[in-house]
Amino acid sequence: MGPNMYLYEQAREAHNRDLRREAERRRRLSQLPRHHWGMSGRAVGKLGELLQNLGTWLKQLEQSRSAHEDRV
Repeated sequence: MGPNMYLYEQAREAHNRDLRREAERRRRLSQLPRHHWGMSGRAVGKLGELLQNLGTWLKQLEQSRSAHEDRV
């Protein structure tokens, strides 16, 4: 019965270490700044919007040039 109790205690201690390690990992993750990702997301969104507007403008420019060349 002694070795089984020893193995049980070792398993329990290992489990408790794992729980403490996971709690520490979650605590550290919760301390990371979250606004950083929000700012990056907004910047990417604004860049995408800018590129769409640029594409639309270039398409309109191309259409107006081809319409002008058709008239001339």
